[in-house]
Amino acid sequence: MTQQVALVTGAGGSIGTEISKALAGAGFAIAVNDIKAEPADACVAMLTAAGHRARSFLADISDAAAVNAMVADIEAEFGPLGALVNNAGVPGPFSLLVDLDDDVWARTLNVHLTGSFYLVRAVARRMIPRNVGRIVSIASVAGLRGTVGSGEYGAAKAGMICLTMTAAKELAPFGITANAIAPGMVGTEINRSLADQGSRFIQTALDATPDGSLVPPADIAGLVAYLCSPAAARINGVTMPIDGASTLEMGTDSYMRRSLGKRSPFLKGLADDPSA
Repeated sequence: MTQQVALVTGAGGSIGTEISKALAGAGFAIAVNDIKAEPADACVAMLTAAGHRARSFLADISDAAAVNAMVADIEAEFGPLGALVNNAGVPGPFSLLVDLDDDVWARTLNVHLTGSFYLVRAVARRMIPRNVGRIVSIASVAGLRGTVGSGEYGAAKAGMICLTMTAAKELAPFGITANAIAPGMVGTEINRSLADQGSRFIQTALDATPDGSLVPPADIAGLVAYLCSPAAARINGVTMPIDGASTLEMGTDSYMRRSLGKRSPFLKGLADDPSA
């Protein structure tokens, strides 16, 4: 049987590497995409050392011609693509909308949204005749609620969510599913380091997350692997938050948890009972 092939964009980053690892463990050969050779090669080395089939395919996904050429190269070398994971992104400076530079806006949308469109179009044209395929896009809770200081990022992720729903509607008749995942604050290496340094920004995010923790990249990867599996064949066009319930949080919730927790007879009882 021909091995399934998955293309993971931005695979050199912490989230992309975990996604690549999870999909490889599920039996996929991995086409590792990044714009930089060093992180892509590191991901490939990690996968091949574990006995998986992988190769790096460098391309700027905001370039339509580069995307089309990359997809053709992947299928020529590895065989038919069975899964696409839109994970690539670019960092941006924090600023209010009134201070946002045009080129920051354009670059963010070009990579996150336009690049995802180019990839969906390219792989869909190849998946449709085969009547099978999985597309998963890594969006963000910022695309569900907006986010102060990163308007370009929230807008791009909201666009990815809408693109996902449209792709699901158009591609479902051909056995192709399209879903999105919306992480909250992710426990990347940078964010974990900031948390260890006592970052007020990270701590504020944790205070607004009911379970009080960063999202492990491996949790995101596990959900991607599930959505790319046969078991998820009937899940289509949805955006799944993976955020410790932060999208449910209201401004007063953390205050009330602390205040009522201190007064709770039940919780006090647990604290006083060593067997609990």
